[in-house]
Amino acid sequence: MTPRSSQVVALAHETLTDSAFRSPPKATGLAEACLHVDLAAIRANFAQMQRRFTGGAVTAVVKSNAYGLGLEPVVASLSAAGCDTFWVDDLEEALRVRAMAPSATVYTLLGLAGREPVAFLKADVVPVLVSVAEMRAVAAFAAASGVPMPVAVQIDTGLGRLGLTGEDFLDGTVLGDLWRHLDVRAWVSHLAAFDRLDDASNDDQYNRLLRWLAELPQAPVSLASSSGVYWPPSWHFDIARVGSALYGVQTSRLWQEGLLPCYRLSGHILRVADYAAGSRVGYAGTELTRASRIATVAIGYANGLPQRFGQRLQARVGDVLVETVGGIAMNLTMVDVTDISPRELAGCSEVVFLDAGLPLEPLAKACNYAPNALLTAIGAGTRKIYRE
Repeated sequence: MTPRSSQVVALAHETLTDSAFRSPPKATGLAEACLHVDLAAIRANFAQMQRRFTGGAVTAVVKSNAYGLGLEPVVASLSAAGCDTFWVDDLEEALRVRAMAPSATVYTLLGLAGREPVAFLKADVVPVLVSVAEMRAVAAFAAASGVPMPVAVQIDTGLGRLGLTGEDFLDGTVLGDLWRHLDVRAWVSHLAAFDRLDDASNDDQYNRLLRWLAELPQAPVSLASSSGVYWPPSWHFDIARVGSALYGVQTSRLWQEGLLPCYRLSGHILRVADYAAGSRVGYAGTELTRASRIATVAIGYANGLPQRFGQRLQARVGDVLVETVGGIAMNLTMVDVTDISPRELAGCSEVVFLDAGLPLEPLAKACNYAPNALLTAIGAGTRKIYRE
């Protein structure tokens, strides 16, 4: 690790406000839900993607507070591992990245998002322009200043959310007047069927992208996201924008080998009580079909757990799988620990809901969530503890 990288990691330690880097999870003693984030796993996943990618650079998507996991510690850790380019939502997030990685390249995926071009220039942040209107605004600013402004430009090849469309390319003279004021650092596009290589729409978007690029100024191309790195090299182009894979989250219909989950979600056991068969528990009044021992755990939908998780899905106490019972409350969840001996239960203070042994993907599927959406929700609602 270089001296500068050491300084970056040290700064991350100093700037954490609601958590700190700690040793093994059970040493925390916290009586609330905790999301343990393994920074070493994130770095290992970054290295895994570098080994697989055949283009120019693997870059990190840390938008939405690094998928809820905490932007500052994630950026500091990836920066120390050699990552020098980050993608965020907006200028506010970009400034947070800049504080942790002063020499990194930072792109804002939501474009200007209502901010003036001068704010991006002063912050040394590259907006990914999302419309001709934004291109005109930046070109006018750059023309007045006399220096082309660094930008990336999003191209809508078929996803339909943001970027230049086929209509915009019909009149080449309109765009042609703008390029001399724009220093294009990257062309950015995204596949609608990013998780399905054999989907015919991918070929349509790919061919459309090549056709339009032929008419545009030369610049690196970014098409591949996390799942795209696992596709054949012809899909890689120059820059991979990797988000979910960094955190060990599967986003493809085909399993992505070599990814390590970086998360461990647990809740503290607040009370254990015995109930007779026929008793009802929880808001829904779930009827117990046998004499049961029920543990109440400090975790709930305020921590990002879907309420459907309460429909007899699995968690773990020690090495024993248990089922939820009685639904999910805002901060409380009950699990059936009847099959755990009192002696074993006495040695357990927590229930694990997610980790490498209870991965995110089956839970997300059971609750009709996208895995990265579920991780972001859990991260946003839960205290985080960072581990190396």
